[in-house]
Amino acid sequence: MRVITPGADAGEMLHVLSALERRSARWDSDPDGARSALSAAISLILRLLGRDPDPARSREHVLLSVLAERHLAAGEPADIARLLPEILEPPFASIGALDINGFMPKRARRELAAALNTLLASPSFASWRRGATLDVDAWLQPHEGRTPATILSVAHLDDDERALVLGVVLEEILSWVRGLPGSQRLRALIVFDEVYGFLPPHPASPPTKRPLVALMKASAAYGVGVLIATQNPMDLDYRALSNAGLWCLGRLQTDADRARVLDGLANEAGQGQTAEELSDVLKQLRPRWFVVRDAQAGGASMLLQPRWAMSFLRGPMTRHEIRRARGA
Repeated sequence: MRVITPGADAGEMLHVLSALERRSARWDSDPDGARSALSAAISLILRLLGRDPDPARSREHVLLSVLAERHLAAGEPADIARLLPEILEPPFASIGALDINGFMPKRARRELAAALNTLLASPSFASWRRGATLDVDAWLQPHEGRTPATILSVAHLDDDERALVLGVVLEEILSWVRGLPGSQRLRALIVFDEVYGFLPPHPASPPTKRPLVALMKASAAYGVGVLIATQNPMDLDYRALSNAGLWCLGRLQTDADRARVLDGLANEAGQGQTAEELSDVLKQLRPRWFVVRDAQAGGASMLLQPRWAMSFLRGPMTRHEIRRARGA
């Protein structure tokens, strides 16, 4: 088991921007996947600068992507310090159909370079640029015949930082999944505990939402499962609910949460239950009892009481406790 703590040395540190600042062999074997990972890293930087991170709309994103890809495709790293002088004086005359000054005036490029330099000098940002390369395939390589469990702990980060870091990691996972051959066997399982705020309904769109929805839609075809948990179904995007194949529903106290679940189940209560009957069951469930609905079993519902788990259920660990558990 390995514990990764981005931005802290309690567990293994993670270079969140490694797709940009460290040249990957994927540029030779899977350039499309490498380009997707690069795009996520640049979006993270632009979010930190308070600028538009959209790859299709943002001039800053396009400029940084073009500059970085020139280096990475040539076998070189594209660290931020290397890109700063090229932002001011790009080594090409045009982007698309416009000359470089028509695409982005020199004053705007100078402001972007200054903002990047300030970010580069920030001690807190420096901690995100140290540690292991973000490489999902390496995380899943067997060790002594067993596949390790990789835990990404972000409890020490604030809400915005969590969304930014997890967005980059999930984009990397999505890129890795799309490079796999199809499979009917489970080769990996992504578990996201307490997804509140990371997969919200429209129109909210944190950086975690797009890759999570895409993974729930398509990853099963590649042998990758996704398990999400939340106490509040009202806070989940409808596309996540509609793509869930297995539901384990505990006691839901509010009418809004029960209505959201029943809407997501598309009125397939199973076993002759009406929506009203199922709603009453969800309201009256005792602790550790669940209504389970399996889409592959025709939508039939059943009651389940899991066995007691050998867990202290003590909550998140502090950085000191993680460090002590690692023997560091």
